[in-house]
Amino acid sequence: MGSAEHTRSRYTASDPHLDPLRRSSDRTPPSPRLARVKSPTDRASSRDPEPPLFTRYGFTRTGLPDAPLRIEPYPAIATHGALRATVVASAIDLVGGLFTRAIAGVDATFTSDLSLRIPSPGRPPRLLAHGEILRAGRRLVTTGVRIEREDAGSGLYAWGETTFSRVPRVLRPGEAMPDVETLSTPATIERHPLAQPLDAAVGVEVVEATPGLVRLALRPALRNPEGVMQGALYALLAECAGLARAGADLGVPHVVTALDLRYLAAATVGPVEARADWIGTNASRMLHVEIRDRGRDDRLTTTAWLQLVPAIVGSAPADPADREGDAAWT
Repeated sequence: MGSAEHTRSRYTASDPHLDPLRRSSDRTPPSPRLARVKSPTDRASSRDPEPPLFTRYGFTRTGLPDAPLRIEPYPAIATHGALRATVVASAIDLVGGLFTRAIAGVDATFTSDLSLRIPSPGRPPRLLAHGEILRAGRRLVTTGVRIEREDAGSGLYAWGETTFSRVPRVLRPGEAMPDVETLSTPATIERHPLAQPLDAAVGVEVVEATPGLVRLALRPALRNPEGVMQGALYALLAECAGLARAGADLGVPHVVTALDLRYLAAATVGPVEARADWIGTNASRMLHVEIRDRGRDDRLTTTAWLQLVPAIVGSAPADPADREGDAAWT
């Protein structure tokens, strides 16, 4: 998705021999220290840095080498009683990125496509994400991620696969080759909940529900350190467009059970718009979504395919701790 590194995420893995999120029963070599690159916001205010966007998704991780990514769903990142597919997609991308960085070294990497399947959408109390390399080549790395319910014996919640492109890094005159450690994901991830629904906090606007048209103004807080729209927001726009269209045309709330994303170019100017259209009749509950950067000559940035199912509303219990979120950022 673009020629520059991290058009999707600045946070990837470091140790070229590390499988960072395998189950604890797997053999995992010792991990070196993982470091985080400070963003411009961090440098401006080391006392109160803006948390990375993925920490809003209920993610936590300890600093142990074989620690999985834990997901604690809460109402702000759910819709119609189910964890948003956007959050699942972000977890799949983050975990896949850890494995990709582990073998890509200092190569520039970016996500080219992502697919996920959620057999029975809902809001389990806790989920664990474990990843693996499916194929690694000189130019492409494909990863698989299992997202399981943490309760013993409760089984698989979602499966996802991601393909990352790797490109040899080209340095500008006078630029030094970065150390792999400076491209790493943080060893410890802390949870920073939101106090309002994710789409509202981000600023997604439903322009017209019947054609499934949604819009997002690309303000600074939604850009990654390279200045382009953060990766999970493409999934959020696709999800919001599809659910808006289904709600308007079918009259009942739906949730996403399958999502495929193809990243074609980065959104850099905005506003960014997504439009959802039915594949065949609406009885199929399958939609195709195009995401375009209106301020960049209406450039097509991403295409998506969604499969929906009617929502089972009211099945998820409330959690008093969910009220401890932050306000929307601006």
